[in-house]
Amino acid sequence: MHSDPRADSLKFLCCDKMAGNSDIREAPWKDDENLKEALSNYVQQGLKRSEVVDFVTRDFPQYTWSLRSLDRRLRHFELFYNDQNIGVSDVIEAVQTELNGPGMLLGYRAMHKKIRIEHGLNVTRDKVYDVMTELDPEGLEIRGGVGGKKKRKKGHFTTKGTNWVHALDGHDKLMGYQNSTFPLAIYGCIDTASRKLLWLRVWISNSEPKLIGKWYLEYLYETRIISAMLRVDKGTETGVMATTHAFLRSKHGDMDPHETVVYGPSTSNQIERWWKELHERMEKYFKGHLRLLKDQGHYDPHNETDRMLLSFVMIPLVQKELDIFRETVWNTHKIRAQKDAVLPSGIPNHIYSFPDEYGLEECGLKVTEEQLKEAATLSGILQVPDDYLEPNVRAECERLIPDHDTIKPNECQDAYLYLKQHYNS
Repeated sequence: MHSDPRADSLKFLCCDKMAGNSDIREAPWKDDENLKEALSNYVQQGLKRSEVVDFVTRDFPQYTWSLRSLDRRLRHFELFYNDQNIGVSDVIEAVQTELNGPGMLLGYRAMHKKIRIEHGLNVTRDKVYDVMTELDPEGLEIRGGVGGKKKRKKGHFTTKGTNWVHALDGHDKLMGYQNSTFPLAIYGCIDTASRKLLWLRVWISNSEPKLIGKWYLEYLYETRIISAMLRVDKGTETGVMATTHAFLRSKHGDMDPHETVVYGPSTSNQIERWWKELHERMEKYFKGHLRLLKDQGHYDPHNETDRMLLSFVMIPLVQKELDIFRETVWNTHKIRAQKDAVLPSGIPNHIYSFPDEYGLEECGLKVTEEQLKEAATLSGILQVPDDYLEPNVRAECERLIPDHDTIKPNECQDAYLYLKQHYNS
């Protein structure tokens, strides 16, 4: 039987066209630098391959995704979860750098996260542990309890899902005696379902209502998503933020606006529990430096110039370390499964982005730019200064230390002393 020439020609054209379409759809990813950077970040975070597929399917829908296609693209970009080309000397240098700063308070799991994400060294946890054993065996043993299992407390926190309740609170441990010794106050926000830290700010104070309200609105401007409810303590500093939240939630009509803000003591606020993690893994380092400056007579908490110079050095430095801790140590770490726990185990970033995979709902609601502008005007936050220093003070400090944003944690004492010696008011 002879084949129909027209049918053969049609089959050839169809096959050629299908192949061409495949090339058109698949070929561009090889030159996609944004994709390469995203994959590199996910590998550095140590996400499981299935979790990576979730993120890239959402962020790069123009390409087809599966575990096999992910593996193929990782190989093409030469991205490896365990890069055998990284020498031990590189790991030693990175770990030693961290041990010279707040990293000296981290256990080996958190250190492993920082080595991968901050230093770009895709090595195994065992290799980091071995290096820490060589460089700081006593410190590693002391920190063995950091992040370890703790005695369970009675009661469970329940939630419908992500962006259902955001918990906010201030943290004053760095401020010292009666919250007034050092001008270093922290305020933060956590999503209670995923336990993802949404934002952290450090300033000379965290008790000014309009300042807290301004930070809250800045976050909403960035995300355009508002949580169904806020959980705060009933202090004067939360007044503007709570009123702003209720005002914006009144636009949705799904709840009584007054019921969208839940008040309670800080001790039962979920973010309050997280402050202990921050204190143990980062703040103790800075408190040691601050205490030395005060005890040796270099810093007088009652001297306004000393306070301004210290804030110039410390606030951007602490903010940088807070951001690193939030994204590198906390939001990418795996929350382990616990007996009788109501909230899911997993990585905060992944739980927050894909709540349905954990039996949760996405509960956030959209807010418009017009609504946010109206809230900003009515709340009076537009009058809040953008700087914690007077212009003349900042100008003189930046003249003395023009590259102050490059100050390392272990250089903070020297930077302050240099300013104090050369500052002309």
